[in-house]
Amino acid sequence: MIKINKILVPVDFSEGSSLALRYAATFACEYGAQIHLLNVIEEEVLQPGSLSDTLNTSDKWEEQNKKLLEEFVPKEFNNLDIIKKVQGGLVYESIIDYARENEVSLIIIGAHGKSGFIDSWLGGTSYEIARKSPCAVLTVKPQARGFVEKGF
Repeated sequence: MIKINKILVPVDFSEGSSLALRYAATFACEYGAQIHLLNVIEEEVLQPGSLSDTLNTSDKWEEQNKKLLEEFVPKEFNNLDIIKKVQGGLVYESIIDYARENEVSLIIIGAHGKSGFIDSWLGGTSYEIARKSPCAVLTVKPQARGFVEKGF
């Protein structure tokens, strides 16, 4: 018997993230699971070198991404139990740590190949997460044939 309590969807606001959320919504309806949306702002963006952040750039980025994350969820998913979180850090490490700390059952992540051919062979965020995750990982491709219909 499959038991899924919490589903983590890392969000970078791409088409792949949107599709991953659609998959997560389907699983959440089927298993009564809670969805966690996590947007990670790269550590280098939040901490630009050793200079102080006199313009509060990191706070502005975080607020902007919180707003984008709110807008990212389609209205048809309003009845689902969804937690939204924005944090800074190294992307794949932050996602793995979040999954571990929150006892996530399943990570659903978009595999959109944004980084290019070399990255698809040598690694990338999806690959690192699948390799080091404390739970099952489902990667979804926008251009591939999937098993979740477009109309939720």
